[in-house]
Amino acid sequence: MPDVSVSLVNTNSRELLLACLDSLRDTGVEVVVLDNASEDGSAAAVRGRFPDVRVIEQRHRAGFGANHNTVIRATTGRYVFVLNEDTTSEDWGFVRMVAHLDANPRVAALAPRLVYPDGRPQASAWRFPSPATAALGLVTLGRAGIVQSEGSETRDVGWAMAAALLLRREALDEVGLFDEEFFIYSEETDLALRLLRAGWRTQYFPRVTVVHHESQFSAGIPERRINEMWRSRHRYWRKHHSVAGARVAALCTGAQYATRAVLRVHDPEFAGRMRLHARDAIRVQGPGLRELAEEWNRAHES
Repeated sequence: MPDVSVSLVNTNSRELLLACLDSLRDTGVEVVVLDNASEDGSAAAVRGRFPDVRVIEQRHRAGFGANHNTVIRATTGRYVFVLNEDTTSEDWGFVRMVAHLDANPRVAALAPRLVYPDGRPQASAWRFPSPATAALGLVTLGRAGIVQSEGSETRDVGWAMAAALLLRREALDEVGLFDEEFFIYSEETDLALRLLRAGWRTQYFPRVTVVHHESQFSAGIPERRINEMWRSRHRYWRKHHSVAGARVAALCTGAQYATRAVLRVHDPEFAGRMRLHARDAIRVQGPGLRELAEEWNRAHES
């Protein structure tokens, strides 16, 4: 059996989680679910339907990286598959992915192809969000030179979305786990850059396809989600670039989204969303998902 530990984190997405676990049935890998203080009976449903799945029932709500770090520390597989609960696959391809990593010992992260439920490809790997990449994004309005999850061949990429990402434990032992100062978003970008600087590689692996559904956890709070996304990106820029470089990246990115809003002014919903991204790319205003979790934790303190 492939020596893989699957790390699943769930917050109030019981039906999506159960569908994911049903898809993982009979794959022969260790599956661990960390339930992030759900209120929809997720943990009990998993125990009842999937007795072989280990459940870590957490009483407080933490961020993406912190939660997956808890699972990583609690498992021993040579490879850890960080996976969203809103994913399914007809063929997870664990044997193929492990064989590829075994044959390429300096590849630390392997990202399968992601698609939407209707089969459309989903962008899932990109160049690092540096000041230069931000300038390129402004010039091309994000349409060229940024997305790397394309083609049918395995290729090196900058970073890949952690909705489905196979990680080599040996590499994590060397560079460290997810930086928990990122509550959610950009923690996988930060990890990929730390891996690269230590001589490791991240690859896009289209020989395996994973369907990425939309989780409902933050769907009803789009502004908080956008605020959190850009707060994390600003932290990434400050952590890995100079003050001037971080500012250039923010201004170029904000200008890109502002331009896209102007070009689509006839579509009020899209233009409004782009204006929100433009505002936050320059400077985040308002609370995000971290504050939402903190509010929940305070309200449920024993």
